[in-house]
Amino acid sequence: MDEELKGRVALVTAAAGRGCGQAIARRLAASGATVVVTDIHERRAAEVAAQMAADYPAATVVGMPLDAGDWGRIDAVVDAVNNELGPIQILVNNATINVRGAIFDYDPEDWLWCLRVNLSGAWYLCRHVMPIMRGAGGGSIVNTSSYAPDVGGDGLESPYAITKGGLNALTRCMAVEGAPHDIRVNTVSMGVVVGTKFMDDNPEILDFASPPMRTPVGVDDIAEATAFLASDRARHITGEILNVAAGAYMRN
Repeated sequence: MDEELKGRVALVTAAAGRGCGQAIARRLAASGATVVVTDIHERRAAEVAAQMAADYPAATVVGMPLDAGDWGRIDAVVDAVNNELGPIQILVNNATINVRGAIFDYDPEDWLWCLRVNLSGAWYLCRHVMPIMRGAGGGSIVNTSSYAPDVGGDGLESPYAITKGGLNALTRCMAVEGAPHDIRVNTVSMGVVVGTKFMDDNPEILDFASPPMRTPVGVDDIAEATAFLASDRARHITGEILNVAAGAYMRN
């Protein structure tokens, strides 16, 4: 496709499933980046990385198991990538879980799990990667989020919405701290995205949450927005929440 990310090492979390993560990893590889496909499933990470390496022979693609809620594993993966492939200059925090339920009777363990993966995991990865980016002269972090925090979820997604609201705040805070070191931090926010496992499992959602544009958002649309924010085309964009939702929600 192009080589605008050639020579840059990119780490993408939750990148071996059916959805945005793999689409993002593929789009970065198509632009020449060295892509680290991480996923909680070790076999799946290895298989997807191998297939991507065959599909994008000009790019280096490796797979590594990573649970975004496991601090020790995050340390091990980031250190391995830094030592074996070079400094991480692109980080995509895509790992997300959504255990649906009402606040009234939500399981405290599910609450802590959502918080640990969706928000704390992203923070801990950034905490480890940002000093590496600083030493490399800069970098780009893209967090994947949702407009759920702005509309309060749908009555069953409050914990998910709360963690994503925290992630949006984390984006802005890190952007302030990273700016003097040419580290940009942005969010790609979404709503209904076709081509994801969630939508495959819940197709009825399109009946009541369809965006006003005729064509719904797909995983490749999220990947394109992420690649843009990761690239030098967005060199003066930081601390922003880029809403890719086909007009379903228009942020002030």
